[in-house]
Amino acid sequence: MLPYRFLFILLVVLPFAANAVQVQFQPDRDASLYEDLEGDVANGSGSYLFFGKVGSAGNEELRRALMHFDVSSIPDGARIESVQLQVEVNQIPMTSGAGGLATLHRVLDSWGEGASDAFGNEGTGTTAQSDDATWQHRFYSDTDWVQDGGDFTPAPSASVGYAVAYETLTFASTSALVADVQSWVNDPVTNHGWILLGNESLAYSARRIYARESVGQAVPLLTVDYVIPSPTDNLSLTPVATGLDEPVGIVNAGDGSDRLFIVERSGFIRILDTTTGTKLSTPYLDLSTVVDASQPEQGLLGLAFHPDFASNRQFYVYYIRDPGPGADRSVVAMYQQSVGDPNVAATTPTVLMEFNQDSTNHNGGDLHFGADGYLYIASGDGGGGNDTYNNAQNVDTLKGKILRIDVDGSPSGELCGLSPAYGIPPGNAFPGASDGCDEILHMGLRNPWRFSFDAQTEELFIGDVGQGGWEEIDYAVAGASSQNFGWPCFEGTSEFRDDVVCPDPVAPIIEYQRLGFPNECSVVGGYVYRGPGAGLQGYYVFGDYCSARIWVAGRDGNTWSTEEWTAASGVLNSITAFGQDEHCALYVADSDAGIIYRIDDTEGFNRSGFEALRCQ
Repeated sequence: MLPYRFLFILLVVLPFAANAVQVQFQPDRDASLYEDLEGDVANGSGSYLFFGKVGSAGNEELRRALMHFDVSSIPDGARIESVQLQVEVNQIPMTSGAGGLATLHRVLDSWGEGASDAFGNEGTGTTAQSDDATWQHRFYSDTDWVQDGGDFTPAPSASVGYAVAYETLTFASTSALVADVQSWVNDPVTNHGWILLGNESLAYSARRIYARESVGQAVPLLTVDYVIPSPTDNLSLTPVATGLDEPVGIVNAGDGSDRLFIVERSGFIRILDTTTGTKLSTPYLDLSTVVDASQPEQGLLGLAFHPDFASNRQFYVYYIRDPGPGADRSVVAMYQQSVGDPNVAATTPTVLMEFNQDSTNHNGGDLHFGADGYLYIASGDGGGGNDTYNNAQNVDTLKGKILRIDVDGSPSGELCGLSPAYGIPPGNAFPGASDGCDEILHMGLRNPWRFSFDAQTEELFIGDVGQGGWEEIDYAVAGASSQNFGWPCFEGTSEFRDDVVCPDPVAPIIEYQRLGFPNECSVVGGYVYRGPGAGLQGYYVFGDYCSARIWVAGRDGNTWSTEEWTAASGVLNSITAFGQDEHCALYVADSDAGIIYRIDDTEGFNRSGFEALRCQ
């Protein structure tokens, strides 16, 4: 039995659950606002809250109750279905009590709960202490409300009538209450709670209710029902570019230009202006006479822009060329955008790396710069079947690996590229060793067809094409090195060859069965979605070239599950790549149709810090 070191518990294509969940919350902060000319009366840590009007004609004052609920335990992406709030009236006026309408309003700014306690005199309050909310102050005594009595929406989120009675007041679910809690889940910084108002037109309409400090009593209780919707519920495909010739890459430059660069296998790079939806007629770069695209897995295969592209104009390509005679070569070369025209690149390259190929397939070819500023390169095992050339576990070849190089560095060490023009960053698998190519970061891959970094976490995801049984998604935590993904000892989690040593192999996080064209037969690695939609947020999206099916994968701890986006299956013909624009919106390339689609998630999401993500 071959050893396998599992990184995650593996699940194979299971649907997500979408069951309703009910949760309840008590306030984590509350306070009464006492109408007072001095504005220095409070009862922050007292046992009761008040709302309505106290006193007789000519001596009347208002009371309002603030309540805040921490709903952060509701998962991101949850859809709020219903919201109910209950409060318990435990005291009514002794003289001529009036009823009326209690209204609940959303508070517009933050407020405090200080240590004041008007024990025995809660109806009139006591001297405010630091950070107390008062009639005039959000935080006593240096931060005021815009309007005395609190800043809140004029229109109530909910209302309920109250009588001259000890009773439970139930604010039944309304669309406004649901919207309030939904916004707090989506963007927690907007959660400032509610303020409860009573009948403020009649004297003796005030009521006392339990505050959160009333241990063992019926304190305010918020009940929320939510569901975790399927991440595919609100997805759609929008065509953004047509008339392309076998698109195999979708890349943005990260320069603020809102351009997408489309890689065609035949050797062209074309520009799509995402602000106008225009595909420029003149190619950005024409390498059609340089690349060898005579076989389906050859040609121009990868594109990545330097992190400082906006200033140095440098970008990098991976292609196959036929130097003749002899083996084809994989080439990584640097080009520059022209000085005079940002939509055209200069045609003179600087070749950084070349290495010979053994066959015409399994070339890999994807390129990405990591957050560390280094260039990551995917290379296949050299072709044939069963790892014919024994490359994937051979540390003295660049094939069957993820490579990492410093494009701004100088050559040194054990370099396996022909005429290398790059440096080696610290932390690779074999730096300075007598055996092993210094360029290697990870190994044990068959044909990594598209990899990516999570723009938020920098975790690495790799789609590795299988041979006869299984397709797989491999994974490495941010900053990891020396991962061995197990090929050819394993295909997926199944044993494959027992005559090869694969030290410390790491299992894929996802695998699915390879059924053969037109069913599943070639995985296409995708991206963790970090775009503006809520439903797909944080899910890994990937597909299959042969079946043109798309799946989304989510995790719960160490367990991954996947769900097919079935609506996409009837639209796409063959998937060759996914890509992101500068705003983390996700795109997919349909090679046979020559179309680039944007994957739209119509469930809106307002995420703080969105602009800080690096979506390349």
